[in-house]
Amino acid sequence: MSDLILDQFSRLLDGLDARNPWPGLEESGFLDLLRPEADGGADLALDGLFPLALESGRRADCPPVIETMIARLVRPDASAVRDLNAALIAGGVGSDAARAVCAALAGAQMAGALEAIEAMTLDYANTRKQFGREIGKFQAIQHQIAVMAEETQAARMAAQMAFQGVPLEVSPRRAGVAKIRAGEAAQVCAASAHAVHGAIGVSREHALGGFVARLHRLRLAHGGEAWWSRRLGQWALESRDDCVSLARAV
Repeated sequence: MSDLILDQFSRLLDGLDARNPWPGLEESGFLDLLRPEADGGADLALDGLFPLALESGRRADCPPVIETMIARLVRPDASAVRDLNAALIAGGVGSDAARAVCAALAGAQMAGALEAIEAMTLDYANTRKQFGREIGKFQAIQHQIAVMAEETQAARMAAQMAFQGVPLEVSPRRAGVAKIRAGEAAQVCAASAHAVHGAIGVSREHALGGFVARLHRLRLAHGGEAWWSRRLGQWALESRDDCVSLARAV
């Protein structure tokens, strides 16, 4: 079922009017996926939303669809919600709970953006030639791409861990882990992608610069790595459990 929803979601985004996507989104019914079935929604759980959040991160100019879907849990008529944190707080959600939801979503969108960056870097390495062969055949380039793949997968796993349970009751600890790990991966992958692309990667004509800028904006949104590390560290210090028990408790 999740694959079917993701496929339909991708097709929907492909066919939207870039200048005014909201009429098409309203008609599709996707904006109400998280709402209860009794209210006309599909009662989609967080784990079902995760692939859609990833897909929104993979796209350079995706409208705030996921933000609007979540906001409709507290305001059924919400549309084009760009500041999800403010919308949730205005709808009665506590500030800590709202931050956890937004941080988890940011982590998932960062993971999606990292997948897009990895794909475009791999494609460039397999087509750009230097010294008579594709640069992707050089061991140094292969090493950089391999590190990117590891970091991207780690960010995705951490983000997916946060997408569990009820949409408005995201675990702050898991959201923090997702935000920290995705932020760390963003720094490594951005540097490696620019190294492989060279000067072309910073040009306006290339999508890489836009994705990297978005990654760094998401890193700072809803608490950066340092902010969440302090929160998790405080929680760990206040606990009497050993390291293994703390990891399991997350």
